[in-house]
Amino acid sequence: MYEFRNLENVSFEDLANAHNLAFSDYIVPRYLTPEEIEAYFRVSGVDYSKSFGALYENKLIGMLVNSVDTFRGKTVAYDAMTGIAKEHRGKGIFSELFEYTKTILKSNNINHYYLEVITTNERAYTIYKNKGGKVHRELSYMTGRMNSKFFKDGEVKVSPLCAFPEIELSNYEPSFGNRITSLHRNVDDYQVAHIEAEDRIVAIVFNKEGGIPQIKFSGSDDIDLLYKAFTYLSRNFENLRISNIPVTETKLIKELLSIGFEILVNQYEMCIEF
Repeated sequence: MYEFRNLENVSFEDLANAHNLAFSDYIVPRYLTPEEIEAYFRVSGVDYSKSFGALYENKLIGMLVNSVDTFRGKTVAYDAMTGIAKEHRGKGIFSELFEYTKTILKSNNINHYYLEVITTNERAYTIYKNKGGKVHRELSYMTGRMNSKFFKDGEVKVSPLCAFPEIELSNYEPSFGNRITSLHRNVDDYQVAHIEAEDRIVAIVFNKEGGIPQIKFSGSDDIDLLYKAFTYLSRNFENLRISNIPVTETKLIKELLSIGFEILVNQYEMCIEF
């Protein structure tokens, strides 16, 4: 017998265990400690009263974790994490959990639900599509570092993110989790590598683990500055992870591919309207 309840009183240890069960056989396997999941949920702005878990024999075996915030002018819920343990899949648990979540969100006047799904995960994509999900855009997740043959020396300023106004630093619209408001929830973890030349600026937001949520790059005139900034970062990190660049940013993606990065996965940003 399965039971659904919100996650307000669930320990981070139980949340981490449920996460690791659900993602052990994922396309990109992921394992998190209780400390890591607590930090991720804090940065994501998770609302535990509007996040829900599925329990079997009083053990958390699945969850639908949501952030609630303003996005594109509306109060929306965002799927910060969803997973069901492998042995409990195929029993309709996710659909029941989603409908349970949908009912609570609608009662709180939240009628837009955003999520990201890996483009090759046809099963998940079909499930969300059948629930009314529509693709808003496609995003690329890239990894690697700059090949040393492209290194270009130059003075790169590195400043804490808190030194910048709370406005987006990328030329493209960041995904929900990469917005400046999200980054400022853990602002001390982020810095900005930036170079200015005349009236142009290239800026790369990065964290202590080499994650890059935003890049300010306008086009071909900025290539020289982009190379200098990535030279600095590639000398300081063995691997960089650039998350959620819209595939429409063809010039930026082309440059990153040419200097040594690769696309690990593409994701659809989808929205379900209730």
